[in-house]
Amino acid sequence: MVKEYYFRTGQFVRLGPTYQRHCGPTAITNLLFTLASRQKRPIKDAPSEVFTKVAGIGKKRLVYFNTSIMGRFGGTSDFLAPSYIRACLREYGIRGCRVFGILPVIRDNMVRPLDRGAVIYLEVHRHPKYGGHHMLCYGYRREGERVIYRLADGWAPAPVELDSSSIGFALFTAVLPLN
Repeated sequence: MVKEYYFRTGQFVRLGPTYQRHCGPTAITNLLFTLASRQKRPIKDAPSEVFTKVAGIGKKRLVYFNTSIMGRFGGTSDFLAPSYIRACLREYGIRGCRVFGILPVIRDNMVRPLDRGAVIYLEVHRHPKYGGHHMLCYGYRREGERVIYRLADGWAPAPVELDSSSIGFALFTAVLPLN
């Protein structure tokens, strides 16, 4: 069984400068560890080291801004997330993945990439629980007509579930391992 990772933003908030709006780098850190596990090439660096490097890549590429101006500006750029993910995959030597970005969540259109083995980088906006937040989706299950997604939300140390009907306005990037 492939290990899924559930690192939390709280683990990284006090590294170096105090991190703010850092759910994007946290989600990418979870993604890197999960994909490396799938390839049976675990990352040897500590999660805090990987997070710091991932945040640095985002800052250098002007994709991640470690700030929160009036609770609105800061964090990871939604539309540049696919290129940010690609850069981090290259940095950690994770090959054989195709990054499909960035698509609006419409009904249950994340199901098909998940069925093909993708990990989803999900960006929700104005969500009742998360507000504007970036996280990973590892899978789903059906309950009748409902789809319940299994997430690494960056807040909980274990999987959380999110009903597809509560997602609202969101975008996603599918990271599909090709092997």
